[in-house]
Amino acid sequence: MPIFNKQSARIKLVILTKPGEKNITWYSLEKDQNKPDRTIIDGMKRRFENSSYATKAQVLQFYDNSSKQLIAEYKS
Repeated sequence: MPIFNKQSARIKLVILTKPGEKNITWYSLEKDQNKPDRTIIDGMKRRFENSSYATKAQVLQFYDNSSKQLIAEYKS
């Protein structure tokens, strides 16, 4: 079983990168589906900060994956 499914994920993270770099999209983990949005976002931010993409990012945008509404935005 995959650790995430982009169709059923509750939260989508769009990582807007520096010019010349490709933007990146992550989805929340399947095991986190029943957790509050804030808990899911905090976990995704922590994983992002430990990734190689952290130095390329300018903006992190968190969306409700079903409604496509922006939930949170963080600028670096």
